[in-house]
Amino acid sequence: MAEFEPRKRRRPAKSCEQCRQRKIRCDRNVPCGPCTRARSSMDCSYRHSAPSPSPIARYSPLHASPRPLHFAVGLGNGGTASHIGSGSGSTEQQEGALSQLGSVVRDLQLRLQRLEERLSDGAARLPASDSTLEQALRELCTKVQNLEQRLASSDSDSTQGHEELSIAATSPRLHMSTRKMKLFGPTHYVHMMDKLQLVGSLETKGPQPVCPELRAELTSQIREIRDLRRSVKIEQTPRLNDPVSDLRRTIPARSVCDELVECYLRTFEGIYRIEHLPSFRREYQQFWDQPQASATSFLIKLVLILGIGTTFHPQRGKAGKDYDPPLLQAWIYAAQWWLTGPTEKSTFNLDGLQIFCLLLLARQLGPPGPSPWLSAASLLQIATAMGLHRDSALFPSLSPFQSEMRARLWATVLELTLQSSLESASPLAIPFSDANPPSNLNDSSIDHDVKHIPPPQPISSHTDSSLQLLLHQSFSLRAETIQLIHRPHRIPYQKALTLATALRTACHTLTAFFTTTTTTTTTTTPKTLPSPSPFHYTHLLTTLTRYILHLHLPFARASPTHPEYHFSRKLCLDAALTIASTITITPSQQPPDFLSLTTTAHGPLRGPLNLDIISTLAHELLTQIVECPPPPPSSPNPNIFPPAHNPLTNLHKSTRAQILHVLETVQSQSLHVLQLGTPALKRYVIVSALVAQGL
Repeated sequence: MAEFEPRKRRRPAKSCEQCRQRKIRCDRNVPCGPCTRARSSMDCSYRHSAPSPSPIARYSPLHASPRPLHFAVGLGNGGTASHIGSGSGSTEQQEGALSQLGSVVRDLQLRLQRLEERLSDGAARLPASDSTLEQALRELCTKVQNLEQRLASSDSDSTQGHEELSIAATSPRLHMSTRKMKLFGPTHYVHMMDKLQLVGSLETKGPQPVCPELRAELTSQIREIRDLRRSVKIEQTPRLNDPVSDLRRTIPARSVCDELVECYLRTFEGIYRIEHLPSFRREYQQFWDQPQASATSFLIKLVLILGIGTTFHPQRGKAGKDYDPPLLQAWIYAAQWWLTGPTEKSTFNLDGLQIFCLLLLARQLGPPGPSPWLSAASLLQIATAMGLHRDSALFPSLSPFQSEMRARLWATVLELTLQSSLESASPLAIPFSDANPPSNLNDSSIDHDVKHIPPPQPISSHTDSSLQLLLHQSFSLRAETIQLIHRPHRIPYQKALTLATALRTACHTLTAFFTTTTTTTTTTTPKTLPSPSPFHYTHLLTTLTRYILHLHLPFARASPTHPEYHFSRKLCLDAALTIASTITITPSQQPPDFLSLTTTAHGPLRGPLNLDIISTLAHELLTQIVECPPPPPSSPNPNIFPPAHNPLTNLHKSTRAQILHVLETVQSQSLHVLQLGTPALKRYVIVSALVAQGL
């Protein structure tokens, strides 16, 4: 076979192929001088003579044609070729071939960089019609791309050859009954119990049952065992006194309850969708027809709704015990006892989740205040354990009504979790979720007996779920903002500016919705909730604006010594003024709902009376006092030389006057809170001192 092999040259050919054929001296440039000066256009190309070109060679072959996809990489001295992707080679040979291929790619990338440098350096010397160097550059780029693609495919083939066999993830399973709802995860034993078949089914498809006597006896024994088990558990349950021994007797008269329920429906229910209004009204009417027949879960929901409604009633604390805050406090403790007391096992269902949402809202309005032990994080954990974070289509046993209610409750749980994370120092920990957002439908469009959910209304049509959807649209944006706020290391300024721009756009969308809501088309089904009100707009605007404020507060605090953060200082001032300007002092007997909320609420629902708003305005006020230019020197003869007026000083005074006026309004409202009997002394003392310092 030796006579068929080509004759080996002792020295590698360094001249181009065209100069070697014409037997003239080549200057070894790319392209070389003789080929450039030739009368006819010639392609200057070099032969690839070395198996592994050296990356430091100055005149290396450039126009070697790209090898096919099955080319082999030389392994060195006397080494054999290893086929890329071949299944016959050992693991060590495949890894060696991959490393060799990687070195070839790096070598070609280096040569490509040198070509680009030559092209940029000699562009002025090349004729306009000469495209030889550009063609060589394109060919080398194509060769590098082919090698990189083959290297990537070789890596994937090698990974597929070494990875273990995979199996589909275990499908989630939802256990649902009238008393309990629980999601069975992949670690639950029920997935293995299905394979055991310890007890065969006694059902048959034939006309005669199998062993009817044995079946009846077995059914009777199972019933007897269950009754015995239930009696034992009742004996083991401790006898404890309820915080409210007779909950029904604490409920006010029907006329008072009607007013308090309407107060709740016109405020919080439109934003935090918790109840299905037609179902609630049926149970509400049944309660007044047959009080003793109502379930305990409905009684708990009713008293929490009544307690939230007392916040917005104009006769709160003025018309007897029916509107007194101590009654709300007793109802809150009764709900907590029902959720976490001896009956807690029977509360693990949608009714219990609804009560937990109402309880978190009521605690922010009542005297107890928010609790770290009954927090939104616990609510999120319970909702996740019930599977609300998963798509309802995974559970065929769910009815369309249950699927829609789960979507609404999941959106409410996420919103309460965001509020809690923004207030506390705890980072946001929301699990993976493939649940769909709620549908833009009225409550009258869905009910327990519907077979299919109707198509949702367009977003321009106002429904009972429009406000919840409007707030839920910015959930991902606000969640990303909270993650950046709680970032343990440095916060990138550009990222904060991008998020602030998106949040301001969300505020504009909110304003446009409430501006056009009176002119939009109405839905075909009747609404069960009141129309959007100024309370809804103010509450949602305050909620979104607080994210802008807290996102840029770190930069605003550093702005006096770092002028590059001055825009953040302006953003925080605008956000604080926007929130603080929602206080409207009216002498009327019936104050606005939002003003009633700020005077009684705790935590984030306090709105403009929060100390973060007060401290931001105070920081801006004191900073402007420091930055104000000094007064001009006094004139020795005021009659001849009147004192000069600095326009900049007048501008500073007018800006401070606006901030000072807002702080005085906050001071007046804080005093009103004290007069109502709420011992919120810290806020009033701080804002009074700040106003005195700014005068």
